[in-house]
Amino acid sequence: MKTGALWTILIIAAVIVFIASLKATVVISYSDEVKLWVKVLFLKINILPSKEKKGAHSMSVKKAEKIKKKLRKKAEKKKLAAAEKEKEKAEKKATHKKKTIGETIANVKMLTSVAVIVIERFFKHLRIRLARIKIIVATGDAASTAMAYGAITQSINVLFPLLESVKNFEKLPQTDISVDLDYLEEEPTVDIKLMFSIRVWHVFDIGFSALKIFIKHKFKQMARNDESGSAPAPSKTSHAKNHKL
Repeated sequence: MKTGALWTILIIAAVIVFIASLKATVVISYSDEVKLWVKVLFLKINILPSKEKKGAHSMSVKKAEKIKKKLRKKAEKKKLAAAEKEKEKAEKKATHKKKTIGETIANVKMLTSVAVIVIERFFKHLRIRLARIKIIVATGDAASTAMAYGAITQSINVLFPLLESVKNFEKLPQTDISVDLDYLEEEPTVDIKLMFSIRVWHVFDIGFSALKIFIKHKFKQMARNDESGSAPAPSKTSHAKNHKL
């Protein structure tokens, strides 16, 4: 019995470790259009370009009417929900106690701390990999093309040594970086592919860090409220005595 329970705990721990160690990679590619997809292990989820929806012309009249009815019902429900929400807001506003300046400042400080920790940890864990940058400079005018080519090559020569010095940035071994010019074409051609990856446990680390700050803030707020609630109010008799004197 004990051995079975131990094996169950070990299997659950192994599954948690496996999930936490998974890496999610967001790939952004631009050539003729922007393409965006997410990769987790062997799964690939396409985000951009989104699949084109079929229009009313590609379906029967009966089906189109059904969809219209559904959309009308959905719009009515949405309108009722919005009206209910507005009513709740008005009720809350009528009964809601206004926050003091001190509470507002404390909330702003807490949100700032959360934002700072999330940004710091996110960029600490995020890995950026460059797969491809191919640019063909073309403007339709020879002089403008030459000037644009010079500006772009200079920018790349300055930018890449800086990026390579960043710990989280990496150029893949097969990375293709090229800048060419074409005096005959009217418009430039750009082909870029970038990958951003982060592990699941890093996301949890960011979330727990933010939650820790939020909980600390809430405890401090509760302590301040208790102090202000327990502070004795000046009595009328003592005030009257002081007035006589």
